[in-house]
Amino acid sequence: MKQASFNFQKCLSRCVGFLLMLTGLNVYAGNLTASVDRDVLGLEETFTLVLRYDEQINTTPDYELLRKDFDILNTQSGTQMSIINGSMEASTEWKIALAPKRIGKLLIPSFTIDGAISDAIEITIEGKSKSPKNTDNNITVEVETSKDTAYVQEQIIVTLRLYTTVGLNGIELQPLQVKDALVVNIDEKQYQTKINGRPGAVVETRYAVFPQQSGELIIPSMLYQVSVNSGQRDLWDRFYGNNQNNVLRLRTDEQRINVLPAPATVAAGDWLPALNVSLSEHWSTSISSLTVGEPVTRSITIKADGLTAGQINPLQLAPVDGLTFYNDQAQTDDQKSANGVEGLRIETIAIVPTKAGHFTLPEVKINWWDTKTNSMRTATLPAVSLTVGLGDMSQLAAEPADESEQATSVDINTDLNTIQPQQTIVQEKIPLWLYITNLLTLVAALFFALRFWQHKRELAAIYATNNDEKNERSQNENDAWNNFKRALADKELTVLRTAIIAWAQTYWKNTSITSLQAVAAQSHEPALAEELRKLDEAIFSSHAAAPDTEILLQLLANLRKNKHKKTASNDELRPLYKA
Repeated sequence: MKQASFNFQKCLSRCVGFLLMLTGLNVYAGNLTASVDRDVLGLEETFTLVLRYDEQINTTPDYELLRKDFDILNTQSGTQMSIINGSMEASTEWKIALAPKRIGKLLIPSFTIDGAISDAIEITIEGKSKSPKNTDNNITVEVETSKDTAYVQEQIIVTLRLYTTVGLNGIELQPLQVKDALVVNIDEKQYQTKINGRPGAVVETRYAVFPQQSGELIIPSMLYQVSVNSGQRDLWDRFYGNNQNNVLRLRTDEQRINVLPAPATVAAGDWLPALNVSLSEHWSTSISSLTVGEPVTRSITIKADGLTAGQINPLQLAPVDGLTFYNDQAQTDDQKSANGVEGLRIETIAIVPTKAGHFTLPEVKINWWDTKTNSMRTATLPAVSLTVGLGDMSQLAAEPADESEQATSVDINTDLNTIQPQQTIVQEKIPLWLYITNLLTLVAALFFALRFWQHKRELAAIYATNNDEKNERSQNENDAWNNFKRALADKELTVLRTAIIAWAQTYWKNTSITSLQAVAAQSHEPALAEELRKLDEAIFSSHAAAPDTEILLQLLANLRKNKHKKTASNDELRPLYKA
């Protein structure tokens, strides 16, 4: 029976180990993504599917399910290497040229590579392919805009197409420039189609145009300069060849778009015409248990579909009493896709609590104009609650003060001559028999003389204790001062900040000083407060300049020198006995 139990446990442990191994393989599997250059096309057109695996791998995807709805015209694969922040990253990419087999909505299936799975993609196949208005010529060009009427700063997609049924050796297109508008080049792609029953090719270039003022926006005529192949070789073999050729110059038609001003009901600061706007946030650490003086970083990401990052206004965050905010330089990025531009703006704020308690960061709102529904909408981040405690630093700083308070009940500044009799240990109990008998008068005199001598010794002991305590506190302050100077020499700003706070707690005997702002308030020195503010900004804001350490040292040294002079003049004890 024991043997059977042992075999069962052994088998179970092996099964668990095997499952964990499989789980670990899935956890460390790379990421697989799929994308297409076009998701709406004609039955006679082609498009490109790109699979990207973010690790280097020697394998080939399984195209069997793909062949159900698509013809595979060509496949290419390659490995890309890049170095980011000193570390090398590799990725493997497959490009597959596809032609649809039927009209309708077709699905590009998910692919699986080494445990990673890509998303399926839906493709819309229309009955007719795009073709030029005039098919009599072998080479034609056209221009198309996504809308004829738009609001100021709204995205307009401008598409230029060149159709050809003959081989070309080269294509040159002048850059698109539009007066009073921002122009962003989205992409350029090539695909095959049929033109008037003949095989042909399309070169498509797309721009996003953002008008900056209302009125009539003119998309100028664009000039194509193409080199036509005079040989007889295959169209694709000669597309960028160097054989003898003829040069043609072709122009697109001029386009005019009516640009409307922002509605009068919308405030100037709230005008963001976009397809969608969203807000998200990330915290550098848990916000459930923060500590006074310890920073936490909040990153707020604004995504605007149909706007560039430069069009997104900076966030205006309301101040909160007890919290200090340090804004870092915002990060911006424009991501391009088949639908246009998506702008990203990342606001990074370092938050430093200056006192303990419960705080609420108000909700963040961004009003924006929905260009699909022509209505105002609001993107919101909910309010955030923060709980801030004193932390370990204040507790550690409080321990030496508690020990000092327990050492003696007499303050160092107390004049010993003013001590009342009840503060001494002398217990004057005069026995009754001293009044009855004269025989013991001498004994009573000797008794009082003895107690007087003991009293003198106790006062001397208290005086010595006070001196020792004063020397000890002075030694603690000297140690804290030396720690500050060492941190100043090492130029470690975070260590320097902690050393200044520790010295201030010892210097003023005040354990409630837990921030540089509290040090500045205690000193009543504007120049010192300014240098301490610079130190905080240098620590919590990456673009701030470091404080002048020589000025900081001189200001604190002057403060310390004045305090020592004042203490020396006020803390002298008068002699125990007058001469």
